[in-house]
Amino acid sequence: MKNQKRFTGLLIALLAILLVVPVAQAADYSIGGGVGITPDYEGSSDYEMVPVPTGAAKFDNGMFVKLFGLNLRANLIPSNFWRLGPMYNYRAERDDVDNNKVDDLKDVSDAHELGIWGGIDWQGWFLLFDFLADTGNAHEGWTAKLAGGYNWRISEEFVFTMGASTTYADDDYMQTYFGVDAADSRRSGLDEYDADESIKDVA
Repeated sequence: MKNQKRFTGLLIALLAILLVVPVAQAADYSIGGGVGITPDYEGSSDYEMVPVPTGAAKFDNGMFVKLFGLNLRANLIPSNFWRLGPMYNYRAERDDVDNNKVDDLKDVSDAHELGIWGGIDWQGWFLLFDFLADTGNAHEGWTAKLAGGYNWRISEEFVFTMGASTTYADDDYMQTYFGVDAADSRRSGLDEYDADESIKDVA
C-alpha cells in the first residue's frame, strides 16, 4: 500500500511538471496505434498479438512526452540533443499461459515500474539508457537498458529505425521470471533453478 501511494504521488508530480515546466507552446500532438507481437510471458516461445497505442506531445524547445505501447516517458531537458526525464512502464502478469508446466508455477502479478531515462539524439543517431524499478511486489527488482542506433526519416510520415540494445536485470527480477524454487518444481515437474542477476536480453 505504501509503495502504491508513492507510485500515485510520483505520477501526479510528473503530470504537474509536464503542465508547468514547458516554456513554449506544444508544436505537435499525435495519437495513433498499431499491432505488435509479444511473448505469452517473459521468456516464452509462444507469441500473441497485442494492441500498441502510441501518442506524443512535442514542444518547440525540445521537450516531449511519448507513449509507446505500455511505456510512457518524458524528456524534461529543453534541448534537441540531450534527453533526460522520468519514465513509467507496465509489465503484464504471468497467469493462465499456454505452456502447461509454466502455468503450474506460481503466478506473477502485473508490475508498475518507475525510473529514469536519458541520453543523446543527434541528426538521427541516438544513444539512450534507462533504469526501471518495481514500485510494488511483482518482482521487487530493477532493470537497466542501453540502446543505440539510427532513425532514418524517409518522409514526414515514415521513419525507419536500425539499432541494438541490451538489458541487465538484478537477481530479484531474474528469479521472479526465470527461477524455479522447490515448491514450483514440485507443482510443475521442472528442475529447480536459481536465476542470478545477469544480462537478460540482447536485441
